[in-house]
Amino acid sequence: MTDKKQSTELVLGENEKDILEDNSKHYFQVDFLKAAMIFLVIFDHMVSWGVKRDIGVTLWERISIPIFLVIIGFNMGLSFKGKGDLTLKQLYSKEYFKRKILRYIVPFLILYTVSTFIGLFMYGFDIIEMYDRQFYPSHGFMNLFIGILPFWGPGNWFIPVILQSILILPLLYKGFTKKPVLTLILCFLVEIAMQTTVFFLIGEISSWEEIHIYNMFATSILFYLSAVGLGMWFSSGYKLEENRNFFMWFLYPISLAFIIAYQFFGFRFMIGNVSFLRGDYHLLIFPYSAFLFLLAMRFLPQKSERRISRAITLIGKSTYHILLIQILGYGMITAYWGTHYGIDVGFEPDVILDMITAWILFISFGILWYKIDQNKDISRRVLYYINFFIVFTSLLFFSFWAQGFWIPIPLLIILGYAVIALITISIIKKPLKTRILGYWSLFLLVTFIMLVLQVSVFQRSEFWISLIPIGVCLIFAILGTLLVYFPIKKK
Repeated sequence: MTDKKQSTELVLGENEKDILEDNSKHYFQVDFLKAAMIFLVIFDHMVSWGVKRDIGVTLWERISIPIFLVIIGFNMGLSFKGKGDLTLKQLYSKEYFKRKILRYIVPFLILYTVSTFIGLFMYGFDIIEMYDRQFYPSHGFMNLFIGILPFWGPGNWFIPVILQSILILPLLYKGFTKKPVLTLILCFLVEIAMQTTVFFLIGEISSWEEIHIYNMFATSILFYLSAVGLGMWFSSGYKLEENRNFFMWFLYPISLAFIIAYQFFGFRFMIGNVSFLRGDYHLLIFPYSAFLFLLAMRFLPQKSERRISRAITLIGKSTYHILLIQILGYGMITAYWGTHYGIDVGFEPDVILDMITAWILFISFGILWYKIDQNKDISRRVLYYINFFIVFTSLLFFSFWAQGFWIPIPLLIILGYAVIALITISIIKKPLKTRILGYWSLFLLVTFIMLVLQVSVFQRSEFWISLIPIGVCLIFAILGTLLVYFPIKKK
């Protein structure tokens, strides 16, 4: 990022208009952490628990979400502080909600629409079949109203947490400006209260209905408020040697000891026969990740203008979109294979290539989606979305169907289109005119519709039917392009 006035983004991407406490500062450390953590998120969703239990993931891989939660509080604390002493009404301004809606809710709604259509296609346009087989009974009907997609993908649970943070963070920041110590303590107490409520309300989970209720809590920002509170506390001073952060030297070894006992000795905080603290994202885990955050802020450079640093910064800015696209991608993999875990016990070394492929695919397309969302022209953004999602889903379909040695011709046309488009853009090095982009987007859309029909409706011997509208649209796109560059002169 070359503009020194641009801000570090909120976890999984903050709006670039948010201004940091010191406008001359840019925190490359945060970009680096976000980029590294999104790699770990993709890894987490590829590798099964049968493997992860044996490699100590709680110490190094499961830190990704806790660190993202710390960054949420840290970046929002800096963002609000840069705007001066604001009232609660000013913090909850129309401009604030507008930015958050555009940054988070709109991309989520786009994912919701696209993923639902892709899911219906993969399940023969049977919505009940899609819902029952994709993730149910792990989530029930009630969870659809908190941000869980009908066509579920791993990582989906974190979207409600992000969306709820929009509502809670201004209030939390106001508390830190008035009573910082008390507010931080309250963050821990709120989380304890949430865990206590789950303990007494559900106890030992013995039915799917109880799992559905638990998921309502587990997708709440309040369930992880201590991590967010620590991040917001650090936004007023993140140096380990500061007296205000001295308490971290006590919390860190306690958290580390708990994680070692949890990971390697099977220790659980039990009351009776029921675990009091559920999962590995809670107040006894978070201080460990928060301390790692402080170490990164201490030892990584605050600024770096190297080419690789710019790439890391771009990944860091795109992490929300990377999260969304990997939800769709892993959701498609789950629908096709029955699981998103490509690396399981007894895996062969060659599946490591699948992990590398997932990193390349999800991160590159996540960055591309982020860049599309920066385009101010709505019509061009819609056209880019058509190209983006069709090419992405087609790449995954190709990887599925190629293993069965049957690749529909429309799919080959789409992939050929993508290759030619990349070559064209690299040669002309500037965006196509909107009209030309529209012609070719229409051709791509019709080709994708024919792909759906050929797979879902036509017999294999009837493939030629799909080629007729594709050919017509191809001629239309070519003629339209020629007319734009070589218009017919009126006499």
